[in-house]
Amino acid sequence: MAIPAAHPLRRLPAWLFRLRYAAAYLACLAGFAHALARFHDPHTGYSSLILFGEHFALRRLPRLADVPLYTYARQDGYDGQFYAQMAVAGNPFDPALTRALDDPPYRERRLLLPLVTHLVGLGRPGATVQIFALANLLCLAVLAALLARWWFPPTDLHNFLRWAGVVFGAGIAVSAARSLTDGPALLLVAIGLRQLERGRTWRAAAVLALAGLTRETSVLAAAAFWPPPGAAPSARRRALLASLACAGPIVVWVAILAVRHGRVGGFANLAPPLSALLAKARELAAGWRTRGFDAAVRDELLIAAGLGVQVAFVAARPRLGQPWWQVGAAFATLVAFLGWPVWEGFPSAAARAALPLTLAFNRLAPRTRGGLVLLLAGNLGLAALPDLLDAYAPTEQVTFAGDVGALRRDGWFPPEHAGRQTWRWSAGQATLVLGTPDRRTRTVSLDFALRSVTTRTVTVTVGKTGPTTSVALLPGRLVPVHLGPFEMPGGATEVVFSTRDPAWNEPGAGGRPLAFALYGFYTTVTRDL
Repeated sequence: MAIPAAHPLRRLPAWLFRLRYAAAYLACLAGFAHALARFHDPHTGYSSLILFGEHFALRRLPRLADVPLYTYARQDGYDGQFYAQMAVAGNPFDPALTRALDDPPYRERRLLLPLVTHLVGLGRPGATVQIFALANLLCLAVLAALLARWWFPPTDLHNFLRWAGVVFGAGIAVSAARSLTDGPALLLVAIGLRQLERGRTWRAAAVLALAGLTRETSVLAAAAFWPPPGAAPSARRRALLASLACAGPIVVWVAILAVRHGRVGGFANLAPPLSALLAKARELAAGWRTRGFDAAVRDELLIAAGLGVQVAFVAARPRLGQPWWQVGAAFATLVAFLGWPVWEGFPSAAARAALPLTLAFNRLAPRTRGGLVLLLAGNLGLAALPDLLDAYAPTEQVTFAGDVGALRRDGWFPPEHAGRQTWRWSAGQATLVLGTPDRRTRTVSLDFALRSVTTRTVTVTVGKTGPTTSVALLPGRLVPVHLGPFEMPGGATEVVFSTRDPAWNEPGAGGRPLAFALYGFYTTVTRDL
């Protein structure tokens, strides 16, 4: 879209004016990286991106027992915690994975990313977890660079929308913020299709086979190999062989897993055509009627609408024999067959499952004014990006390395959070209990921070034989506290926080008496005795 000659941007130096879209690309990448950088925790690194849940903590791999992991309290967590444990194990036939994974024959299909991460991390559990947490961000950066080089160079608004619609769409955003396999699989699909564009059929088949081992549905991209109707028999044979080469590895791998586990998992993710999609539409409509448009948007209305536009566009403009259309059609068909487990909740997995459709749509949308409107409609999910990144709120840490757990027992108000910080207020005295499942003595350290609205002194006492310290607080200032290392006996150990200074009462009716707030409590086990 041309900028008028009188526009202020035209006063910029010519070289800087030409780089305005490149600057926009880089600014978007920097903003996204900054948003994910907020997930870093000083004790657990980037493991909060993997979404380990407390409900699965007791089933984790034994070799993760001493690895500091950010654990979401009172939650199941998300799928990335299972793929991360596959990466730590390195061996998909490790017996410990049978207990650690929620659905071993389904999770173990997606072998490639965990295996590569294990090799890069040299098999060290702590390093492997951190590398796995950041693998999606690395793949996103590579994908963004390749898309800008191959198909969507930073030259105009059309390309910017196409590029952003793929790189920051709901599918990639959720994959990156949950440490899943979808983003890396899309990177391999894009590389494979580029190889096909260059006439390198067998290289394309090899790369798409790797995509299938990253996420099994990626092999649907083999539809790109099929020639137009009326093609020579040799072309059809070549397409058949390329498709077999693409799908063969994952088919063999799934068969091996079926023999090993006695079943094939994941069938709940499929349903009769359009049944789950219509159920999602009814859910969104009901949310709109009862809670308003803003609530419907937060419930995935824009993401579902954008995906619907992509499906409708592919269905309305058939181009048999055109590789990109055939990829889009294959994944649009998949969308129709997705089951309710893929559509439920926010964010759902539907946009992730259809990522190659999103790429195909942005490749095929016409370069016209109407095409610009179509791009905006098909990429509506971009507007949900902030909500997608904040869908999982931070939680208190209640599960720590060394099999130590924490329970905030008496004297605490409910937890609060802002950004990635969490805290609890106390009216004057509160107890936190550290517990272990055995009687072994551990050498531990405690880290936390305290804050008060008024000047006061807070005394912290650990058990009967542990350390005691007094912390002077000034109004509004967050004061970090470190205790230890000290020996903590097995069983239960009370950590008591108390102050003799009167509480400050919140303004207004029913205001709470607030003495001090506890931030970021964390226990580090340095040694077992």
